[in-house]
Amino acid sequence: MNIDKFTITSYDQITGFDRTNGNLDLVLDELSDFTLSHEEEKVDITGKAGRIISSLKKNKKVTGKGTNGMLSGGALAAMLGADMESGEYLIRYTDSIFVSSNKGLTKETAIGAVGNEIGTIYVRDTDNAYISGGKKLIQADNAPLQTGQFSYDPETKTVTFFEGDIPDGTEVIAFYDAAVTGKKISNNADKYSKTLSLFIDVTCQDGCDNLFHGQFIINRADFTGTFDIQGGTDTATQGFEFTSLPNLCTGKTDLWDFIIFD
Repeated sequence: MNIDKFTITSYDQITGFDRTNGNLDLVLDELSDFTLSHEEEKVDITGKAGRIISSLKKNKKVTGKGTNGMLSGGALAAMLGADMESGEYLIRYTDSIFVSSNKGLTKETAIGAVGNEIGTIYVRDTDNAYISGGKKLIQADNAPLQTGQFSYDPETKTVTFFEGDIPDGTEVIAFYDAAVTGKKISNNADKYSKTLSLFIDVTCQDGCDNLFHGQFIINRADFTGTFDIQGGTDTATQGFEFTSLPNLCTGKTDLWDFIIFD
């Protein structure tokens, strides 16, 4: 390899590790762009007639900024100062229920106080509106039901409507709490972005078209907690930014090491 003449052809991936226990915290391997920026402050020292006779250099700074083509749970946790948890959680589920013979089925099991698991079911009006129009049906555990009421059996997930209230084939809407198994990241107002050990893998090419590898090693990468989660017509991407800090606990002041290898 000839490192007198070489270029970085791609940033391949960024991995981040917990500085205390060494656990893997994030992987960014769909990098659409990345820049490792370097700054240095220079203050001129002037002499007679204001001429510059020397300069004082200080406040060296390295920052990294980029975009990953897909969201990364580990990166989100790093920028929020959060941990990723696994377990069972409650979500607010939106359910379209089709009525047949005064009954319908929820897709999930509604969870709540007995007799009030769902609370309200919304029926669209002729303009297909259920907030600005339509009507509301109220859950009741009394028998027999009255018009405008429905009952719910969580064991069978069956909704029963007052006879004749809802025509067959009508779609009604329910919003209720349901238990799901998944992963959770919490944005705690009292926790802030993390500082990780970061490894940036790159592919290099020299002037003779030989390919080789490189890795930037940043012992203390302080992530910023300012970012956007975007979506809509464009797919959601993961923007991120960090500042390299000296590794004071070891007495080293290196902001990064760059290792080039075959």
